[in-house]
Amino acid sequence: MELTVLGKYGPFPPKNSATSGYLLQTENANVILDMGAGTLARLREKISVEDISFLILSHLHFDHISDMGVLSYALAFSKRKEKLNVYLPNFDCKALETLKSISEFNLIFIEEGKLYKEGEVEFCFYKMTHPVLCYGVKLRCNDKVFAYTGDTTVNDNIKSLVSGASVALCDGAFLQRDFVGVKPHMSVAQAVGVTELFDGRVIVTHIGEGYNDCEVSDEIFSLSNRAELAVEGKTYKI
Repeated sequence: MELTVLGKYGPFPPKNSATSGYLLQTENANVILDMGAGTLARLREKISVEDISFLILSHLHFDHISDMGVLSYALAFSKRKEKLNVYLPNFDCKALETLKSISEFNLIFIEEGKLYKEGEVEFCFYKMTHPVLCYGVKLRCNDKVFAYTGDTTVNDNIKSLVSGASVALCDGAFLQRDFVGVKPHMSVAQAVGVTELFDGRVIVTHIGEGYNDCEVSDEIFSLSNRAELAVEGKTYKI
């Protein structure tokens, strides 16, 4: 199992970057986790849209779904015959109405606690805490397990989400110096703290506006040797 970071920023990307989007690949599957602004072009550097197995949207904020519209155009121009299964929260909003109108997608509303299976990949969802309905997802292929929090604050479901995983991709939007008041995301320190809940390693993502990689990496490495900063374009072994 391999994870490629297509985009790691939120709520909007710096120059030459992209917001949240990830490609998880097994021997026979290509799974997309979120489809933020700028991610489609990077995805097409790795695979054809015809080869997407299924797609998961953690929630319906624009920095996680902005490229869904242009993805539908790419699918329409491709040789793909079947609709693309898209797993997503049933959250009433304009974005959902738009997604419902796209004929290239087969929308499947997430049910927490249900075990899903597509080909060789099994996956289940855990409700996270965010201003809109958001789910983390745990995916398993053979003996490999990967977890993704989506956007969230600290909550009791994170431990169950990451249990058994070798890698967890965690929201860590703020450096500790800026983590004051009520925030809709975990801090870098809180994301790194997820390492205390399981035996694997953490990749910190959804980096907020104005930070450079060096200062975020420095904070991560000061806290744990089992966590690292997501790097756009990098592929990680799971």
